[in-house]
Amino acid sequence: MSDPAIVHTAVTDEPLDADALEAAVLDPAHGAVTRFVGRVRDHDPEAAGEVVALDYSSHPDAPAVLRRITAEVLREHDAGGVTRVAVAHRTGHLEVGDVAIVVAVASAHRAPTFAVCSALVEAVKAGLPVWKHQHEADGRAVWSGLGLDARDAPLDDAPPTEGSRAGAAEGSS
Repeated sequence: MSDPAIVHTAVTDEPLDADALEAAVLDPAHGAVTRFVGRVRDHDPEAAGEVVALDYSSHPDAPAVLRRITAEVLREHDAGGVTRVAVAHRTGHLEVGDVAIVVAVASAHRAPTFAVCSALVEAVKAGLPVWKHQHEADGRAVWSGLGLDARDAPLDDAPPTEGSRAGAAEGSS
C-alpha cells in the first residue's frame, strides 16, 4: 500500500531539481515548506587535502529502501498526518557544488516540516545503501560508508562485497 504523503522518492544518476521536488509537495492546505539541499563540498575533516569530486554508488534495492526510510520517518514524526514529502539522492559522478540530496517537506505548520526534514536527512545518511568514493586533489581516492575504515583499508574501484572485505582489508591483490 502506498503512502499518499510520500509524493516522490528517487535514487538517480540524473541531476536533482530542488525546485521541482519542492513544487511536488505543495498543497493549498500547507503553509510551511522546509527544503534541505545537500551539495558536494570541497573538504572533509578526515581528508588529507581538498576534495575535488565524489562518485556515489548504490545497492540495487536503494530506491525501495529510500521509500521505506521515508515512510518510517513519517510514522515517527508526523503526528498530524498532513505532511507531504519528496526526497531524492543522486548517484554517479558529482563535482564540488553539485546537489547530492534533496528533501522537501510541506505541512500546515512549520514544526512538522522541520522535524520530518531533519529526521529524514539523518535517516537517509544512516540507512540508505549508498557509498561514496571521494576523490582528493592529491590524487587519492577513498571509499566511505562501507562499514569499515576505508582510510586504513583502501580499495580498488568498487565497494566490497561481504566475501571480498577480508581480502581488501588485508591488502591482497
